[in-house]
This record gives sequence, C-alpha cells and structure tokens, in this order.
Amino acid sequence: MLQITHLRSDFKQIMRDPIMAVLFFAPLFLIIVFKLMVLLLIPFLLARTGFDVSPWLFYLFVFVIMMCGAMLGIVTGFMMIDERDGNISELMSVTPLGRGGYLFNRLLFAAVSTFFYGVLSYYVLDVVELPIIAVLFVSLLSSNYSIIIGLLIFSFADDKVKGLTFAKAINALSLFAFTDLLSLRWLTVLSWFFPPYWITTVVQDPHFFLVYGLALVVNIGWLGLLLRHYWKKES
Repeated sequence: MLQITHLRSDFKQIMRDPIMAVLFFAPLFLIIVFKLMVLLLIPFLLARTGFDVSPWLFYLFVFVIMMCGAMLGIVTGFMMIDERDGNISELMSVTPLGRGGYLFNRLLFAAVSTFFYGVLSYYVLDVVELPIIAVLFVSLLSSNYSIIIGLLIFSFADDKVKGLTFAKAINALSLFAFTDLLSLRWLTVLSWFFPPYWITTVVQDPHFFLVYGLALVVNIGWLGLLLRHYWKKES
C-alpha cells in the first residue's frame, strides 16, 4: 500500500511539469503512430514498390520498447534532479525511509511504467511472435534501461537544461540495438557490452536461454556500476 502511495505521489509530481508530463505519455503516442504505420504505410509500400519489410518488423518493436525505456528514464532523471535542487533527497535520507528507500521508490516508478508500456507495445503493435516469457523479459530489460538512463542523467547533469542535452547524447546508446543491421563484426562485439543490444538478441532468439543469462549479466553490471557511483556521489 505504501508503494502505491509513492507511485501516486510521483505521478502527481510529473503532471505538474509540462516537459515530464509529455515525456511520460509520449510512449503511448509512439505506440499509436507506429501501429498506424504498420496498418497503413507498410501495406502501401508493398503494393506500390513490391518491397516487403516484414522480415525486419521486429526491429520496429525493439525501437519502440527502447524509446519507452529512454523517455521514462529521462523523466526519472529529471525528477531526481528536481528533488536534489530542492534538497528533498537530502531530507529523505534522515527519514525512516532512508536514502536507499528513496532511491528504490524513485526508480520503481520508472521501472513499473516502462514495463507496462513494454507489454502494451508488444500486443498493440503485433509485429513479432514471442513466447510470454520473452515478452516479459524484454519488458524487464526495457525497465532496467529506464533506470540506467535515469541514473546517468542524475549523476552527470547539474540541472534539467543540461539533463535534456545530456539525454540526447546518452540515447545514442539505443543504436547498439541495431548494430547487427550493419554486419560489422567488431561493432557487434562492442555492442555485447551495452544493454540495448540484448533486447534485440532476445527478440531474435527467444528460445535460446543462454541469451537471457548474458542479458542479465550485462544489465546487472551496468546497474551495479551506476548504483555504486550514486552512493559514492551522495555519501
């Protein structure tokens, strides 16, 4: 019940800031736009040019689920910057909730929202067939990506203006989800060390469970490093 109360409080905070409100609902708009593209534009291209993009449609799902995580991550980073500027996070450290509880609640909001959008995008877009475990897993990876983005913005941006600029740069990480399209071995190997790559890999090979394990190792590694940096910076 306490967690639900915190989630409601976070939602109200987002609604008071126009930029964060737009970013929070942007994934829903993105899902609708790409669904219309699947229904209207792709059949039109096939009819007029004979070019069938069906074999690559799963990349569309990967792109949408990545953007959901990125946008919710920006929202989380902005919320944490606001609270740092208002000394709210410092005040929370001396409450029973503590700094750890504050961080958990803040990151939980992004994770839950992103997970919801991830599952929604799969069923609305309907461009790839995956077992339910793969749907849940890639949604979980997207949730973790939102946390990573949020922590990166909070850790390296002094205010929301710099945070927005920084967000544009770190969203380049999403490109690692599509490096296989370039067929460059060295770039693919480099991509192994970045979380976005593993979302694509799980979607491509949903029955190869070694991929799930490797994805967890990379994602947990990134999360661990950023949390360690957070504690060092805030202590």
